[in-house]
Amino acid sequence: MKMELRQSQTQLTSDGELLVKGYVNKTNTLSEMLGSTTKFKEKIAPGAFAKAIRNKSREIDFLAEHDTKTVLASTRNNSLLLKENAEGLYMEARISPTSYGKDWHVLISDGIVQSMSFGFRAIKDSWEKVEGVAIRTIHSLELYEVSCVRSPAYMSSSISARGIDVIENISVPKEISECSNNKKERNNMMEITEKRNNEFEQILKGETRSLQMTAQAGAIIPQNVHDEIILKMEETSPVFAKARKLQSVAGTLRVARENDGVVAGFVGEGEALTEGQIGFEYVDLKQKRVGAAVSLSNQLINDSAVNIQDYVGSLLARRTGKAIEKSILVGTGNTEFAGIINDADIQAVPTTGTGAVLLDDLQTLYLTIHPDFLNGSSFTMSRKFFNTIAKLKDNDGHFYLQMGVVNGAVQYTLFGLPVDITDALPASTPVIFGNITEAYNVMIKQEAKLQEINDTTMALKGAKMFLFDFYADGAVVNPQAVVKLTVS
Repeated sequence: MKMELRQSQTQLTSDGELLVKGYVNKTNTLSEMLGSTTKFKEKIAPGAFAKAIRNKSREIDFLAEHDTKTVLASTRNNSLLLKENAEGLYMEARISPTSYGKDWHVLISDGIVQSMSFGFRAIKDSWEKVEGVAIRTIHSLELYEVSCVRSPAYMSSSISARGIDVIENISVPKEISECSNNKKERNNMMEITEKRNNEFEQILKGETRSLQMTAQAGAIIPQNVHDEIILKMEETSPVFAKARKLQSVAGTLRVARENDGVVAGFVGEGEALTEGQIGFEYVDLKQKRVGAAVSLSNQLINDSAVNIQDYVGSLLARRTGKAIEKSILVGTGNTEFAGIINDADIQAVPTTGTGAVLLDDLQTLYLTIHPDFLNGSSFTMSRKFFNTIAKLKDNDGHFYLQMGVVNGAVQYTLFGLPVDITDALPASTPVIFGNITEAYNVMIKQEAKLQEINDTTMALKGAKMFLFDFYADGAVVNPQAVVKLTVS
């Protein structure tokens, strides 16, 4: 895997019993000077780590010195806890009691090893120049691993010896706009960050005067604010959060859909191997408009005890997230996405009982998924079906459905895998199981746009309209990665 490595000046501490904790990285904090040829500084935007943890397609390991052969803990068995809070990416790990694990715990306890580092791949970043220094802000990333390290510097030879393909030289754009030195634009880096974070709040409150406006009195949302809206939609809809997002392109985006006909087997001496073929069908992602709008009377806006304009933007984003979730699961592919349960190539597992769903049915569903996709899989259940499963117990009176707190949020699990609840699935197909990240792609054609409509019609009504929309499309790209339960 090709990744970037970053070190942190924060300290790693030990609580005894092979427990360690500390900050991996402080968000919104500028790094030291980076780059081997062109120098730059870097910071991780707030929310980037939280999104990476939610959208992880593989387990994240806690390593010693980035050595993949020295795994100390992992998210696979919940021995590694990662969460983003107001300060940054925080970790707690219960080191496995291997011989080397105990050795590294002693080194951490004695203060010999204190620094943290992490390996990642940048998905989305932006650049600006402040007082002649190039500043890189990472808005979205894929987190591979976190490591305890002895030294903040890394020799290329030692990294290569571990088989890690590291990006050592980041391509810095030649043309980066310089921030002005006058007081209005604020050349202080922290003030620039504050301004960017406040843009989203300004839009939600209708204070769009300072933003770029359209001819229809709509505010064009900047890239980082668009990310904030998508983040809020992902918080509302785990299904949308897990679907792989694709960048916008001109025209139609054609995505390969695997159709594997290769079969392996043993043959006698001199006999020909069975010839198979691997082919690809294609899914064309175009654009479907999705959004929501609401009208508020000026009287309601003025008399409300809360800032109702602030609330409306969040409400529209949440409702749109739910609409997209429904389309991903049950969409017909006309004016909406092509949904999972309507895809003819996705295997259906029928219930064995007459009306009542048995635990055996869920075990069959679990065993039906291709083993390559079990890591990262989850159950998506209708609310009514979830309420039924939540009451099932084993012979010892223990509930099959477990509840715990993962990264600060309540998470239900079944057979050790996450369970998400939705109101979109019908009674005839109450459960989807599989790796949605591998199974489903969403292309965002046009970034989210929030408009405050103040035309003549609304003025005569003594009201304002808030409209939120964007263009996207979605479809199944790997039917082997997900299965569905059908009730007879």
